[in-house]
Amino acid sequence: MVVAKLKKKQLPVYFGHPFQFWKERQRLEMKATVDVEDMKKMSDIVNYDLDVAIKQTMEECGYCKEKEKKAESYIEEIENEKIRECQKAFEREKIAKGMMCTKEDEKRLKEMQKKQIEERKCIEREEKEIDIMWHQVLLEDCHRKEHKERMDVKRRQQETLERRRCYDEQIASANKKRQELIHQELEKENIKLEKIKKKMELDHYEAIKKKNDQQMCNKKNFIEGYENKLTRLRNEKIKARQIDNETIRAALEDLRRERERNKLKMVHLPLVNRMVYVTDKNNLAFLLQKSLQMEKQICVENFNRERRMASALEEEADKIAEEWRQIEQEKNDEQKRRMEQELRTRKEKAGEEYKRHIQTRNMELERAKQDRKERMERVKRSAFYELQRKMDSANDELEKQLDYRHALSCQIRNNENYLDTELRTIENKDKPFTKKAQLFKDVMTTRLASSTGRSSTNPVHPFRRIIESKKSKESFLPSIG
Repeated sequence: MVVAKLKKKQLPVYFGHPFQFWKERQRLEMKATVDVEDMKKMSDIVNYDLDVAIKQTMEECGYCKEKEKKAESYIEEIENEKIRECQKAFEREKIAKGMMCTKEDEKRLKEMQKKQIEERKCIEREEKEIDIMWHQVLLEDCHRKEHKERMDVKRRQQETLERRRCYDEQIASANKKRQELIHQELEKENIKLEKIKKKMELDHYEAIKKKNDQQMCNKKNFIEGYENKLTRLRNEKIKARQIDNETIRAALEDLRRERERNKLKMVHLPLVNRMVYVTDKNNLAFLLQKSLQMEKQICVENFNRERRMASALEEEADKIAEEWRQIEQEKNDEQKRRMEQELRTRKEKAGEEYKRHIQTRNMELERAKQDRKERMERVKRSAFYELQRKMDSANDELEKQLDYRHALSCQIRNNENYLDTELRTIENKDKPFTKKAQLFKDVMTTRLASSTGRSSTNPVHPFRRIIESKKSKESFLPSIG
């Protein structure tokens, strides 16, 4: 009966974290916002879970105990089967050699088997202790690496927090400086705009005031000129009327003198003439009436002439006033156009100055924007270098884990090879006691075929002489390693 190979209990071995674990952890580190309190709580929870897991792995569960009991009962059954097979093999060997088994041989065999079994149990116990020690060493190494990994993770997280804090402080200070600069620029621009606005309002007020003053001055000058003109015309009319009155008075005085002279002439005329005069009294009345009509006609003509002269003077005065008014209007229009041109020029100059100010401000804002862009590029570049450094560190750690895993795999493979070699050695040692049962005829045929000193085919016991010559009672059994 061939002994089945004992399956060695597979112990958990640490082969390092897989690639997906590192990628996921790196993605989460880059994505998640780090909180110190949450990290401390999470570290405490992980440490507690790790301690509980270690305690649970160190403790033996009911299933493991039951499994070990089954393994021990199976091993005991195999050992009993070995003993029985050894006894059967020993009997067959003695039968094959033609020897008779005595009780002393059986006692010696049992004692030897007990010693071999005890030795084997001692060896198995030592191997089990060695396996437990090796498992403990591996667990301690795993715990040490996990502790080192946790410390490295904590250190990297702390460094990440410090870098993020520094980046946040730099970004906050840059934003604060940018806001201050923008606020200062806005204040300066508002001050400039207020100055420009005040200047434009003052210029507009001055222009309006100047225009109103000019209009008032023109109006006053026009009124004074018109009053002077009316006064002059009135004076001219008064002078003309005085002249006319003097002329009329002189004419009336001449008429009066002429009348007196005529009266004197009439008084000093001779009687004949007087008589003639008396006779011509009717003619004299007619002459007087005619002279009065002539005087009246002369007065009317003088009055009409004065009226014509006054109307001509008024027309001439109106014409001169209209010319003066046109001249003043042209002057006012020219002054107004000149003021509008000055105001337009001032506005154009203010607009050009404002455009230059806007262009300067836009250039400054563009320069500040470019500076911010370069600063952000530097920050991104430093963050990329930091991420690259972290990736290199993670790759180095992963290579170390892979090397450690490869070393453990090689060690486990060597251990398995060593166990296979030991099992094969044990099987080779146990082969004489575990070989299959053979018939006596087959054994004799094999011995006869392998014997060199026997050439006869007589069916006599081939070992009779050897059995008779050898009276030794000793029996040599192969040791069970």
